[in-house]
Amino acid sequence: MMMKIITILLVITAIFFAGCIGSDKPVIPEQVQQTITPVSTSYGTAAMTLAPHPVTTVQATTTEPPIRIFNGEYHWVEYRENSSVTMPPNPRSSWIYNHRLERSTDIFKGTPAVHYKTTTISYSPECCINDIVTITKDGSVYVEDTWFDASTGRYLGGTLSGTIKGTARPTEVMPEDKSLIDTGSYGGWMGIMPFREVNMTLTDRGTESMTVPAGTYPDARKLTGKFHDGTSITFWVAPGVPVPVRYEFSNKYLDGEDPLEVFELKGWG
Repeated sequence: MMMKIITILLVITAIFFAGCIGSDKPVIPEQVQQTITPVSTSYGTAAMTLAPHPVTTVQATTTEPPIRIFNGEYHWVEYRENSSVTMPPNPRSSWIYNHRLERSTDIFKGTPAVHYKTTTISYSPECCINDIVTITKDGSVYVEDTWFDASTGRYLGGTLSGTIKGTARPTEVMPEDKSLIDTGSYGGWMGIMPFREVNMTLTDRGTESMTVPAGTYPDARKLTGKFHDGTSITFWVAPGVPVPVRYEFSNKYLDGEDPLEVFELKGWG
């Protein structure tokens, strides 16, 4: 009996040691074996791609807006022009013009456009008695139509027509001209064409009272600048008025000495 017990104990001990020194891999039944791909724990490129971009802080600054020459909505504006020049040995001569500029939206050759129509009537002083000048209409009327792209300001086209002493003049097609696109260049009947913000540096010369046909403006601000060709120009702007109440410049393209063109506001709306 004792021998049987010893034999059983030896068998159990052998089985125990055989399990300890054998393979430590668990036995998986053949019908459920499959390939298992380990999941990488690396934080390489994929981890960097998913990282959020750094936040960039933009410092916002507020600046005082510059003084504007044309600072509001208007559909028409009217000016009286006095153009004078000295041609020796003759005394100084003057010519008077009335300019009416109308602005509207339009479609020009399929493109949304801003349409500017300028009607110019010329006058001439018949006589001067005690510094009183009698102005009479001489019958010359000119109509200039120009179209500009509503979004880019690009010149699209234009025409010039009119009558001289009742006789119609042939309509001219106005070709593309940089002076009609660049508001810092001289152009058009009124020196500035079209009537939108000028492309030039202006210097503030303070305020002074200014009287024009449209009224008296005691706090008109005087601004001076130059066209790109070097011609000096002066503006007077008043609070609540969307266009200059007066502007003047020396037109070097006119014959004679000291040519001066003065534009005084008559009205707007």
